[in-house]
Amino acid sequence: VGAGGLGSPTAYYLAAAGVGTLGIIDNDVVDRSNLQRQILHNEERIGEPKVESAKQTLKALNPDINVITYRERLSRENVMDITRDYDVIVNGCDNFPTRYLINDACVFLKKPLVDGSIFRFDGQVNVIKPFEGPCYRCLYPE
Repeated sequence: VGAGGLGSPTAYYLAAAGVGTLGIIDNDVVDRSNLQRQILHNEERIGEPKVESAKQTLKALNPDINVITYRERLSRENVMDITRDYDVIVNGCDNFPTRYLINDACVFLKKPLVDGSIFRFDGQVNVIKPFEGPCYRCLYPE
């Protein structure tokens, strides 16, 4: 979830590792201010949807992978349809409402969730496997 500061390097390394299908959801466009930290994008793609920029870079890196893009904001209306067909959900979004939404979908669908976040020079990664340990909402109540 996200093709920004965390989602970009995550998707890049998953593609390099040969993960067969990557789904990327992000409703933003590439901005010049993104380029120093979002490695899937470049100057020529400023103004393009991040998901399309990401797909171009990932397919150039590994033409054998399948990249499915969702140029939309994750919501209660679409979260189940988008996450249902993936084995693992990786979250790199930058807001708590979306984190809780993804958590709830993963718990309901019994999907493993890898959740990453950063704040200035601090970083955090949680690996959550529903029903084998606490979920994100359990660890960080609203």
